[in-house]
Amino acid sequence: MKKPKLRELGEAIRAIIEGPYTAKFPYVPSVPPESYRGIIVFYEDRCICCGACVQVCPANAREMIDDLTKGVRRNIHHQEACIYCGQCVRYCPNEAIKHTQEYDLAKLKREGYENFVEKELAYCEIC
Repeated sequence: MKKPKLRELGEAIRAIIEGPYTAKFPYVPSVPPESYRGIIVFYEDRCICCGACVQVCPANAREMIDDLTKGVRRNIHHQEACIYCGQCVRYCPNEAIKHTQEYDLAKLKREGYENFVEKELAYCEIC
């Protein structure tokens, strides 16, 4: 019974001398590794709204809506449903979707979780 208590006492003394084991995250930001898959961003100028990202998303976090009355196609990314697997980044033909190093996902309003790109809808002139 003495040995476990002595071990705990030794651990407590080492913690006092060496300092805490945990990082002071909110006050000192941590640097994520290079391969970290953080928040996904769209580059609207590169996106052609082809829908490849919508087809490969396993979490159905992407949605393509064609508004025929306005003549626009809307590519929506629902961040709250995203699992950050990177399939959309991999299959985007124009590299319009990228992972960032940002890891703080907290938002004050639910509307802040939706990213979208809106492009003019191309109609077939023959049909």
